Amino acid sequence: MKVISTLKSRFVITAITLALLCTATHLQALDTIQTPEPKHVVAIFVFKQGIPFTFHMEQSLRTALTSDPSYPVKFDVEHADRTRFPEQEYLSKIIDLYKYKYSNKDVDLVIAIGDESPELILEACRDVFLDTPVVLVTTKQKVVSTERLNPNTLCLEWGLDFENTGSLIQALFPQTKKLYIVSGTSATDQMIKKLAFETFDRLAVPFTMHSLDDLSGKDLLLKVAHLPEDSVILFLTFFRDINDEYFIPRDMVEKVSQQANVPIFGLIELYLGQGIIGGHLVNPDYHGKRVAEFSKKLLKGHSLQGLDFKEKGNQLLLDWRQLKRWSIDEDTLPAGSIVRYREPSIWEKYRKEIIGVIVIFISQAFALSVMIIQGRRRLKAEKESQRLRDERAHITRVLAMGEIAASLAHELNQPLSAIRTYAQAAQRFLGNVPPEPDEVSRALTGIIAGNRRAEEVITRIRMALKKEPVKQSRLDIQNIIQEVIVLLHRKADEEKIALRLSVADDLPPVTGDRIQLQQVLFNLIINAIEAIEAMTEQESTPRVVAILASKEKSGFVMVSVRDNGIGINEKEVEKMFDAFHTSKANGMGMGLSISRSIIEDHGGRLWAAPNPDKGTTFSFTIPICKRTDK
Repeated sequence: MKVISTLKSRFVITAITLALLCTATHLQALDTIQTPEPKHVVAIFVFKQGIPFTFHMEQSLRTALTSDPSYPVKFDVEHADRTRFPEQEYLSKIIDLYKYKYSNKDVDLVIAIGDESPELILEACRDVFLDTPVVLVTTKQKVVSTERLNPNTLCLEWGLDFENTGSLIQALFPQTKKLYIVSGTSATDQMIKKLAFETFDRLAVPFTMHSLDDLSGKDLLLKVAHLPEDSVILFLTFFRDINDEYFIPRDMVEKVSQQANVPIFGLIELYLGQGIIGGHLVNPDYHGKRVAEFSKKLLKGHSLQGLDFKEKGNQLLLDWRQLKRWSIDEDTLPAGSIVRYREPSIWEKYRKEIIGVIVIFISQAFALSVMIIQGRRRLKAEKESQRLRDERAHITRVLAMGEIAASLAHELNQPLSAIRTYAQAAQRFLGNVPPEPDEVSRALTGIIAGNRRAEEVITRIRMALKKEPVKQSRLDIQNIIQEVIVLLHRKADEEKIALRLSVADDLPPVTGDRIQLQQVLFNLIINAIEAIEAMTEQESTPRVVAILASKEKSGFVMVSVRDNGIGINEKEVEKMFDAFHTSKANGMGMGLSISRSIIEDHGGRLWAAPNPDKGTTFSFTIPICKRTDK
């Protein structure tokens, strides 16, 4: 039984192993079918490695050939550097190198690029690549006879557009009479120059052709700096000069542009930005893709019939900076022109900053507008408030005058009675026989004096009741106090109250409104008189209201009104200045409130304090007049 069990186990293991091996073999076969062997393509550039045009075309070729994972391509690149080393000995060494690298490898396609390539390819195909298909890219398709080429050779052109570039020169510079063609001495240089002359001769251009290919690089730069004004330069290629010195064309065109005294046009897109105005320019990236497209068709065995081998794909490109340098109006450019290197406008260059400044400006303008509107409203409100205060003050003055109406009537009665007495006396003196002119004259003098006294009383009343806008001016505070005392002395005499004035020596003038300051003093002295009147007990103490004026060190004049009346409670001191707060039976509670507002508007302050013995002292300050104040 054990033997049978062992045999069964071995059979099962063997079956599983065979199944796995079959599956792996099947998958490997499928993978081999699905992933074809990569095609081997060798690209030979006759130029030195690192030249900008070669670099761009190589990258474009590589990307276009190797980007399809379903059709793998192995891509090798060689740089023969024939523009620097045209010697036969060097060519033989290059062929030996390629024989060493590729004779034992399958090469499916050779791409040869450059006007030195036909000779190179003829040698290489004979010794290395044999019957391998070739894509030959040169200035002209028929660069060599067909009999010498491999039957599998496809010839393509660079696509240099001399015809349209010549038309562009005529359009932008119609006064041109001489066209100087800059070219080197290498095979590529000479082939392109030959094609340029052939094309322009065929087109019968209106300017004479001059070749600048027999100069050294140094002499060329000197030559282009002194060309006639009616000239234009067409820069082709410049790989080698007359002294066999090697150059990179893109670098040379920049040097020529810096020295030239006339405009420069070109044929290669990589020249744009190096000093040429522009032209119908060859794009290396485009031609790399184009060559790759034809190469893939050859590799896949597709027919090439019906394809346009001469299609150029050039674009009319111009340098904005050179247009400005040579004063070319963009409106005169042909249709389809593409202008590059355009300097951004201030808006394009600083768009964010400009928008930020505009936003800030608008915000500040809006805020300023709001502030102006608020300021105007505030000013209007302040003017209205000031008007109401003036109205209130005026009403208070009128009411205060009512309180002393009897005194004022008595004040006026005295000069009027005197005038009447003097007038009656004058009549008697005139009626005597003989008349007494001397006595009449004295009587008339008395009448005039009484009239003046009455006028003074009326003037003081009118000034106190006058309704005028606030007017700040230079004032003598002593005169203001005395004017108020004159108005109130009769009322004080009736109550047997003495008004005493004490003014410090050399008291400076103050700045303020005469009528408003008179009103403050009027209110304070009236309050002092009424505080003394309110005393019920009979005392032997003199009933006195003292008015004091002195200079403060802080640049103010202080005026105090001191009475020995009933006094005030310390807790009620601040409430006294509130509007409509009064301790009088018939009072309105406006006098002290208005007085404080007037003093604060003058830049001073008004306060009250109980006296140590009895009574109250009200004090206020007024700024001393500065020399600049009038």
